[in-house]
Amino acid sequence: MGEGEGTPPTSLVTDLVARCTFPPADTALACAVSGGADSLALLVLAAAAGCDVTAIHVDHGLRPGSGAEADVVASAAARVGARFESLVVSVPVGPNLEARARAARFAALPAEVATGHTMDDQAETILVNLLRGAGSDGLAGMEPGVRHPLLALRRNETHALCAAAGLVPVCDPSNADPSFVRNRVRHELLPLCADVAGRDPVPLLARQAAVLRDEVALMETLALDALPDAADAKAVARAPRPLARRALRRWLRAEGGGDHPPSLAEVDRTLAVATGSAVGTELTGGRRVRRTGGRLRVEPRGSGSVTPVTHETAGAGVPAWAESDVGPVLVEAERLAARVAELGAQITEDYADEPPLLVAVLKGAMLFMSDLCRAIALPVDVDFMAVSSYGSATKTSGVVRIVKDLDSELEGRHVLVVEDIIDSGLTLNYLRRYLKARQPKSLEICALLVKEGEQRVDLDLRYVGFVIPPDFVVGYGLDVDERYRNLTGVHLYKGSHQ
Repeated sequence: MGEGEGTPPTSLVTDLVARCTFPPADTALACAVSGGADSLALLVLAAAAGCDVTAIHVDHGLRPGSGAEADVVASAAARVGARFESLVVSVPVGPNLEARARAARFAALPAEVATGHTMDDQAETILVNLLRGAGSDGLAGMEPGVRHPLLALRRNETHALCAAAGLVPVCDPSNADPSFVRNRVRHELLPLCADVAGRDPVPLLARQAAVLRDEVALMETLALDALPDAADAKAVARAPRPLARRALRRWLRAEGGGDHPPSLAEVDRTLAVATGSAVGTELTGGRRVRRTGGRLRVEPRGSGSVTPVTHETAGAGVPAWAESDVGPVLVEAERLAARVAELGAQITEDYADEPPLLVAVLKGAMLFMSDLCRAIALPVDVDFMAVSSYGSATKTSGVVRIVKDLDSELEGRHVLVVEDIIDSGLTLNYLRRYLKARQPKSLEICALLVKEGEQRVDLDLRYVGFVIPPDFVVGYGLDVDERYRNLTGVHLYKGSHQ
């Protein structure tokens, strides 16, 4: 791109390229280009560095007009002499839209694709990882190199480059949505840090990350020497905790954890499996860790996948006596029976050496408990407790009452709580703390239904039947004011009783 109208000054481009970590000239380089200022700057600078550039745009289809953004990228690629590719991906349903969109995007992109992350993104990543409890790996941030060539640049510099080049970046309205943690870090936490420190915290965080990367590398070497086989549960259990955590973190990433380091909570839950204080645990991305024959293994969650249930899959089948208040069947009886059988088989395998005490949460879980315990081929004990946060309403009150307590002693026993449905998760969170105070050997959750996107606390769910839309439902034990529990399927509730 020569000097002229709509062309940035050569001095500006030369200065910015010198601070980037692009590969040598003529090297093929795929660049992820969304159309935002950072990714457009990546495209311009990669071409100026002499790379053989292919700009790849990914359309998630999450907002109207998103397909037109590909035209912006195609035009910019043509201006700098780069090739252009457009990909369309489908984002699966579930919680944490940001994480699901990112996973779908990088599943479609080449493994070594370059991104336009700047030093500001690095600072945000470090703070987000700090809030996740991801340990030193997360605080070390992104590694400078071919995949992240712009980490020495600031966001204001990429915007200035686009302005000088006459490129109008795409404005993604989700970047201002405070429901995303990263946006709150960007717009609230970093400005507050600057105010408290009296200086720009972004370079400080970037320098701290560079120091931590060196220390992480040293710990990696020590952990690899001490625990070359991190799947050996006994060896992990005997090792010093810092080295055990380090080895497990490395192992979890190698077993399909992706680029992002696992959180400290995930590592510690995996360590609990290695030491035998838990029979298994859930990981992000629909995976779980189990211990079999003294070895740890990562596998997909459940013997069958947890299929999200959508409104589009709802059927009819409403009995005449319930038609006034009950809507279409969301999960029919046949699917319930098949999934309960899968859960029973998985629980049988997980607890084969030490059958658990099943604790059903009344009254909603009564039918689920009845079917589940018969699907478990082990001599399980059962007990019941009743808690309430709904009363006769269709919205949780947030106030939890213990209506009936357990008769069984929990100390030293594996306990599996059988829940009918989880929405906010506040009741379950309270119940988990309440039961853990009785010192069970392990405490896991088996939930038939989880409402998509409704959880207000982090939940470690060992077994899940179905993920459903955030609607009020009845049937298969679930009620409104004690009615409709005897419906054979799970139905949407359309009545006016609130």
